Amino acid sequence: MKTLKGSAFLTFLAVVLAMSTGCSHDNNDPADPPAAAATITVSGKNLVLAGGQSFVLRGINYPVIDEGLPTLGTPARYKFKIDEAAKTGANAIRIQWYTNGTHFMDDPEEGTPGTVDGLLNNGTLSDIIGYCYEKGMIPILVIQNTVCSNDWNYFNNVAVAWWQKPVVIDLINKHKKYLIANIACEFGDVEWAADPVAAQGIFKNNYIQAVQKLRNAGITIPLMIDAPDCGRSSSALARVAKDILNADPRKNIIFSAHTYWTDYANTAAAVKTKLDEINNTGTCFVFGEVGNWQDDNVCCVYDITNLYRIILGEACSRGIGWLAWSYTQDCCKPREMTTNGEFGTLTPYGNDIINNATYGLKSGGSCAAQPLPR
Repeated sequence: MKTLKGSAFLTFLAVVLAMSTGCSHDNNDPADPPAAAATITVSGKNLVLAGGQSFVLRGINYPVIDEGLPTLGTPARYKFKIDEAAKTGANAIRIQWYTNGTHFMDDPEEGTPGTVDGLLNNGTLSDIIGYCYEKGMIPILVIQNTVCSNDWNYFNNVAVAWWQKPVVIDLINKHKKYLIANIACEFGDVEWAADPVAAQGIFKNNYIQAVQKLRNAGITIPLMIDAPDCGRSSSALARVAKDILNADPRKNIIFSAHTYWTDYANTAAAVKTKLDEINNTGTCFVFGEVGNWQDDNVCCVYDITNLYRIILGEACSRGIGWLAWSYTQDCCKPREMTTNGEFGTLTPYGNDIINNATYGLKSGGSCAAQPLPR
């Protein structure tokens, strides 16, 4: 192969970087990524690493907190599990966490109150975040105990307040070069509300206030915002994405929809319509949860295997990032990528997420998870 030198090499390098995009691929995106920044940043539809490289998030969800103290109480054990998760080829990992008193480890009948905050205060969560990055995965920290809630007092006074705790701000600042903060998992009703129009405004205004509170607290990293209606309503999020982004003084927001779409967009045509709508916002969107089964009043009700394959194929062709649910520790066993958190126990679903020739994390094609640059 001919070697490029001097200005010819620099020109070639600039072209390569311009062809790489972050949240979604659009050849009309105008801005070149900045040379360097203190955090990951958003540029139009694109995600840009602190080193200036455009990047597509393709990875996994891992509720490592649900491993409990047998794993979390020993660094060697949780590092082993993260080592195994990294074998998937994921370049991003969404880590679920809980506010005080809401996880089973804090339940007096199952554990000890204060355990989760203890794991925050003693540096365990910080160590997990740093180790995930060391293993080549962008960590995305999410408050999980807001799933499918519509209690805005709780949102503001518990979930948003958690991010403003001094120990959390210290954690963020320690890892700000590569950390993403997912404010609240699947919070809010819009299309499911009695008055969707009013609910849309409530969702937008509360999230604008939340973003501004976190920025005023000195948090500069990207903030991820989930769609309402248990994370599913990409349309409701798309309608207000630009308003929320423009209200952020740092313009550093990632929007996320969860594709449990059996009653929302369950055909190839409907999926394409939703993805077109997302792309037309001009904002940075990812699919924060993609799975093969959908829950209802109980876990594992609807088999959406064919649907998630359509979604990932469309996401692949459009360059939209995604995170599979879940590497392990799920209430729906067929939706786990492994049976026990070890790579040698891949399920059929896990094998497809990793090795599918079109969209697999290790497919080897243009839609594989690109390695995290060092």
